[in-house]
Order: sequence, then C-alpha cells, then structure tokens
Amino acid sequence: MFEGSSASGAERAYRRAVEKLTVLLVEAGALHAIRLKRKSKTSRKKKTAAAVYEYQADCDGEWGEIQFDFESGTAEIVRLADWDTTVTNIFAKRAIQFLLDCGADKLPKETLIAFER
Repeated sequence: MFEGSSASGAERAYRRAVEKLTVLLVEAGALHAIRLKRKSKTSRKKKTAAAVYEYQADCDGEWGEIQFDFESGTAEIVRLADWDTTVTNIFAKRAIQFLLDCGADKLPKETLIAFER
C-alpha cells in the first residue's frame, strides 16, 4: 500500500510485477529472457570506459560473463551462461547488443531483457 504513495515507489512495484510476469512466461516457454547484473565499471574523464556484466539465460543456471570496452566499442564473451549454446551464443549476443545500444552513459546496474526467438 505504501509503495504506490510516491512515483519512485510505484515505479519499483511496476518493475517487480513486470519481472515476475516475464519469469512466468519464460517458465511457460512463451518467451526467453536474459538477466543482467553489472559486476564492475571503469570510468575515464567522467565517461564509462569499460564494464563487466554477468548474464543468466532464461533466469536459470550458472551465470556467464561479458566484458565491454566502450572506448573501442567492443565486447568479449568471457564465459557462457548455462543454456546458452556454444554455436550461436544467442543470449550473450542479445545482451551485448542491448548494452551497446544503451550507450556507455546509461548502463543499467541490473535489468531483465525479454525476447522471442
């Protein structure tokens, strides 16, 4: 009841509800999802130069790791997550594209990305 009393509380409640529904749709096989968590970030001259993210495929299993170098615009998959295939790396590639599209200034600490295959 108190969560909806402010704009930030309502936003948090909304994000939790969307995440819960996304996880239920993943469990039902209707969607795929990637959970991202920022592990570290390096800044130079007040801009993000590099970052390391952990990612989890379909909200289950061991976490993988991706390193980003925003100065050169490159990313490297350090370790694949469980359920990510060694041939296509579909989850890692989607995570890389999402974070590169965000830009170095607007990187999330944590997020959940849903997609259809």
